[in-house]
Amino acid sequence: MDGRKITMKALFTIILLITLTSCASVRPWTTEEKVLLAASCLAVAADMSTTLDGLNNGNWETNPMMGEYPSSSQVVLTMAATHAVCIIVAHYLSDFRAWILGIKTGVNAGFAFHNLRTAKN
Repeated sequence: MDGRKITMKALFTIILLITLTSCASVRPWTTEEKVLLAASCLAVAADMSTTLDGLNNGNWETNPMMGEYPSSSQVVLTMAATHAVCIIVAHYLSDFRAWILGIKTGVNAGFAFHNLRTAKN
Protein backbone atom coordinates (compact mmCIF):
# COMPACT_ATOMS: atom_id res chain seq x y z
CA MET A 1 0.00 0.00 0.00
CA ASP A 2 1.25 3.46 -0.90
CA GLY A 3 2.57 5.43 2.07
CA ARG A 4 0.89 8.63 0.85
CA LYS A 5 -2.52 6.93 0.87
CA ILE A 6 -2.03 5.88 4.49
CA THR A 7 -0.86 9.35 5.48
CA MET A 8 -3.77 11.01 3.70
CA LYS A 9 -6.23 8.62 5.34
CA ALA A 10 -4.73 9.36 8.75
CA LEU A 11 -4.82 13.11 8.11
CA PHE A 12 -8.44 12.88 6.94
CA THR A 13 -9.35 10.89 10.06
CA ILE A 14 -7.71 13.47 12.33
CA ILE A 15 -9.49 16.35 10.63
CA LEU A 16 -12.80 14.49 10.74
CA LEU A 17 -12.43 13.72 14.45
CA ILE A 18 -11.59 17.33 15.26
CA THR A 19 -14.49 18.62 13.19
CA LEU A 20 -17.07 16.20 14.55
CA THR A 21 -16.08 16.66 18.17
CA SER A 22 -15.43 20.39 18.21
CA CYS A 23 -18.86 21.06 19.77
CA ALA A 24 -18.42 18.63 22.65
CA SER A 25 -17.54 19.87 26.09
CA VAL A 26 -14.88 17.88 27.87
CA ARG A 27 -13.58 17.53 31.38
CA PRO A 28 -10.17 19.14 32.03
CA TRP A 29 -7.17 16.84 32.19
CA THR A 30 -6.06 15.74 35.65
CA THR A 31 -2.42 15.67 36.72
CA GLU A 32 -2.42 11.86 36.53
CA GLU A 33 -3.79 11.96 32.97
CA LYS A 34 -1.11 14.45 31.96
CA VAL A 35 1.55 12.12 33.37
CA LEU A 36 0.02 9.24 31.38
CA LEU A 37 0.03 11.44 28.27
CA ALA A 38 3.75 12.17 28.76
CA ALA A 39 4.49 8.48 29.30
CA SER A 40 2.50 7.62 26.19
CA CYS A 41 4.45 10.15 24.11
CA LEU A 42 7.74 8.74 25.41
CA ALA A 43 6.65 5.19 24.59
CA VAL A 44 5.73 6.23 21.03
CA ALA A 45 9.11 7.96 20.66
CA ALA A 46 10.89 4.82 21.91
CA ASP A 47 8.88 2.61 19.55
CA MET A 48 9.59 4.94 16.65
CA SER A 49 13.31 5.11 17.44
CA THR A 50 13.75 1.35 17.81
CA THR A 51 11.68 0.73 14.67
CA LEU A 52 13.85 3.08 12.61
CA ASP A 53 17.02 1.62 14.10
CA GLY A 54 15.85 -1.89 13.26
CA LEU A 55 14.95 -0.94 9.70
CA ASN A 56 18.38 0.67 9.23
CA ASN A 57 20.04 -2.56 10.44
CA GLY A 58 18.30 -5.01 8.14
CA ASN A 59 15.12 -5.82 10.07
CA TRP A 60 11.66 -5.51 8.59
CA GLU A 61 8.43 -4.00 9.87
CA THR A 62 5.52 -6.23 10.87
CA ASN A 63 2.90 -3.46 11.09
CA PRO A 64 0.61 -4.07 8.08
CA MET A 65 -0.18 -0.35 7.83
CA MET A 66 3.44 0.39 6.86
CA GLY A 67 4.52 -2.66 4.89
CA GLU A 68 7.76 -4.59 5.39
CA TYR A 69 10.24 -1.87 4.42
CA PRO A 70 8.71 1.58 5.01
CA SER A 71 10.65 4.79 4.60
CA SER A 72 11.72 6.73 7.66
CA SER A 73 9.19 9.45 6.93
CA GLN A 74 6.41 6.88 6.56
CA VAL A 75 7.26 5.40 9.98
CA VAL A 76 7.31 8.82 11.63
CA LEU A 77 4.12 10.06 9.95
CA THR A 78 2.18 6.86 10.62
CA MET A 79 3.16 6.67 14.28
CA ALA A 80 2.60 10.39 14.83
CA ALA A 81 -0.80 10.32 13.12
CA THR A 82 -2.03 7.29 15.03
CA HIS A 83 -0.85 8.79 18.30
CA ALA A 84 -2.53 12.11 17.49
CA VAL A 85 -5.79 10.29 16.83
CA CYS A 86 -5.39 8.44 20.13
CA ILE A 87 -4.86 11.70 22.02
CA ILE A 88 -7.90 13.31 20.36
CA VAL A 89 -10.06 10.31 21.21
CA ALA A 90 -8.77 10.33 24.79
CA HIS A 91 -9.47 14.04 25.06
CA TYR A 92 -13.11 13.69 24.08
CA LEU A 93 -13.77 10.36 25.81
CA SER A 94 -12.67 11.76 29.14
CA ASP A 95 -14.24 8.93 31.17
CA PHE A 96 -11.90 6.47 29.41
CA ARG A 97 -8.86 8.77 29.11
CA ALA A 98 -6.67 6.91 31.60
CA TRP A 99 -7.51 3.55 30.02
CA ILE A 100 -6.83 4.77 26.48
CA LEU A 101 -3.51 6.37 27.39
CA GLY A 102 -2.46 3.50 29.64
CA ILE A 103 -3.12 0.87 26.98
CA LYS A 104 -1.41 2.96 24.28
CA THR A 105 1.61 3.41 26.54
CA GLY A 106 1.82 -0.32 27.24
CA VAL A 107 1.44 -1.29 23.59
CA ASN A 108 4.12 1.11 22.33
CA ALA A 109 6.50 0.27 25.18
CA GLY A 110 5.97 -3.42 24.45
CA PHE A 111 6.78 -2.91 20.77
CA ALA A 112 9.88 -0.90 21.67
CA PHE A 113 11.13 -3.73 23.93
CA HIS A 114 10.30 -6.27 21.21
CA ASN A 115 12.28 -4.21 18.69
CA LEU A 116 15.26 -4.10 21.05
CA ARG A 117 15.06 -7.84 21.74
CA THR A 118 14.88 -8.83 18.07
CA ALA A 119 17.32 -6.25 16.69
CA LYS A 120 20.08 -7.41 14.40
CA ASN A 121 23.39 -5.88 15.37
